[in-house]
This record gives sequence, C-alpha cells and structure tokens, in this order.
Amino acid sequence: MAKVVLIDDEVRLLTMLARFLEREGLEVVAATSFAEAEEHLQPGRFEVLVTDIVMPAFDGMQILHEVVNVRQCQEPVILITGDPNLETASQAVRNGAFDYLQKPVFKERFFEVVNRGLRHVKLIRERDQARERELQLLKNLAEIGESASVLSHEIRTPINGLRHALQAVGERLGVEDGVVVGEFIDSLGRIERLLGETLSFAKPLIPRLSELSLHDVIDTAVGECRSLDSFANMAVEVSCDRGLRVEADQQHLGEVFVNLLRNAAEACEGSGAVGISAQVIEESVCIEFVDSGPGVPVRMRDEIFKPFSTSKDYGNGIGLAFSRKVVEAHGGSIELFSGDSGACFRIKLPVNVVIATAESIRV
Repeated sequence: MAKVVLIDDEVRLLTMLARFLEREGLEVVAATSFAEAEEHLQPGRFEVLVTDIVMPAFDGMQILHEVVNVRQCQEPVILITGDPNLETASQAVRNGAFDYLQKPVFKERFFEVVNRGLRHVKLIRERDQARERELQLLKNLAEIGESASVLSHEIRTPINGLRHALQAVGERLGVEDGVVVGEFIDSLGRIERLLGETLSFAKPLIPRLSELSLHDVIDTAVGECRSLDSFANMAVEVSCDRGLRVEADQQHLGEVFVNLLRNAAEACEGSGAVGISAQVIEESVCIEFVDSGPGVPVRMRDEIFKPFSTSKDYGNGIGLAFSRKVVEAHGGSIELFSGDSGACFRIKLPVNVVIATAESIRV
C-alpha cells in the first residue's frame, strides 16, 4: 500500500486531506510538524510527501531541503502555499519540489497532483530496480571474469575432446549419419563461441591507451567489415577529420566500431547505408553511426545495452553490452537514438588533439 505523508499545522485541512486519501485506499501519515513525521521521511519509506510551506519552527522550504538535499529522497515533495505569488512556487520547484498546491486546496486538483506523484515514484523505483539487477549481473560476471582464463580452459578441454571423438565417429559412418554428426560438431562450435564471447565480456577491461588517428580506426573497421557477406552491399559514408586524434585502446575501440557496423548491416538486411561522422563538441569527440534500417523496436530501447538482451532471433546480446563497457572504460559514453526509421548510436570520448580542417570521403 502506497504511503503518503501529510504535514500541516492547520489541523482542519490536515484532517480533510487525510480523509480524502484514506478513502482512495492509501496509507496516510498525518502530522502537524516535521518532527512528528520525520521517521517516515527516509528514502524508500514513503511514496509522496505533501507539506504546507508556512509553519512555525520548521517550515515547508526547510522540510524540502532536508528531505531532498540532506536525506537524498527521490520521492516527490508537493508543497502547499497560501501565497499566490508565482515566485514562491517557482523557487520551490527550483529547490527540488515536484509540484505545488495553492490554497484553498480543491479535491480534484489535490488528487491529480498526488496521483501524478505516485506514478512518478513508481517509475523511479522500477528504474532503480532494473539498474540494481543489471549491476548485480555485472558484478557476477566480474567475479567470473577474475578466473575467466582458468574457466575457459576447463570448459574448452572437454569440448575439444568431444569434437575430436565425434569427428572420428563421423568418419566411420555413412553419409546421412555423418551429416547428423556434423550438425553436432557445429553445435559444439556455437557453444564454444558463445563461451568465448561471454568470458571475454566478463573479464576486467583495462584499456591500453595510445594516441590514435580516429579516421584510421574507422577506416580499418570499415575495411574489416567489407569482408563480411552481410556487408557486401552496404554504402558507407565517413565524415571525419584526418587530424582528429584520441587517447584510446586501438583494438578495443576498433571492435566497438566493427560491432556497430555489423549491427547496421544486419538491421538493413545487407542492403542499405550507414553514415559515420566525428566532430568535437565542447570537451568531447562525438562519433555517430547512423543507419538506414528500420530502427530499434521501442520495447528494446531501454534494454539494448544490457548483457544477453537482443531483438534478434540469433546472437547472444553481448556485442552492445561489450561496446558500452569499452567506451565507459575510456571515460566516455554511448547512447542510442532511434526513431521510426533508422538508428543512431552516439559515442562520446575525451578529446586529445584536433585539427580543424574537416573532410568527407565515401567508401
């Protein structure tokens, strides 16, 4: 049951508002001062706080500061004011208030603001729970990563033994039975690749930084993708200053670019276009990969960088999670911007040296 805390030294108004909320099935803590309610005003212990501004001893603005800034509560704080001055209300919002109510308080407006606060805190807690699950998953993977090499050896050894045994059996069987054995061997190969990718993601990542030409890293990634069947009919346009340099790990950054290019080709089903641009914005170099595909499904946009999350019928969902891990290890960020058509992945990295003559090339 959601808990709403009400604070007002005007007992008549306090009683009326409490009755309204209780009739809606909410748990109400009604208090005439902050001291009476402060034990409930801790992060996660209430859903919405509604407090009057003008009160003796400890007024609403002081309560707002205590709850939002000192106790770091994310729960909405709604202030009641008898002052029609909009400056008071706007000051309250600037200080962290969710909304305000003006006296006299009307039932409809009261319910509207409180219900909006309840929806807001529900979304915040769902977001925090999702983040906590992701952090726990990453923590577990990190623990695996600490012994990834040993684990990889322990698992690959029996897989290789089984592969050789199946190959020996297949050589003794007829063609039809040999095909079945071949499928088993292929399945073992997929298991081994999945194992390798997962353990690679789980390993702690410490970039080996050196000064790089960003244009050269992009050019190498495009060249590598040109050997893929899925990329053969893709048009690629690169706009990047040849003098733009960054401090980065060449191998890992290249893997990120290859992953984004492969994703673009798969989204376009092998026939489309992808544009790569790089420019300096404030203290970062901004790199964008924009494709002409259908965009990322809405249901996947909040999950796409999480490990083992994928919208494809194949793959393991490691690629973008690994890309984020690499970018963040460089002190940067990666975001998705996707509409009804096309997807844009934007990477921001700390900038090193810039030469301001830009040029575009088509490959």
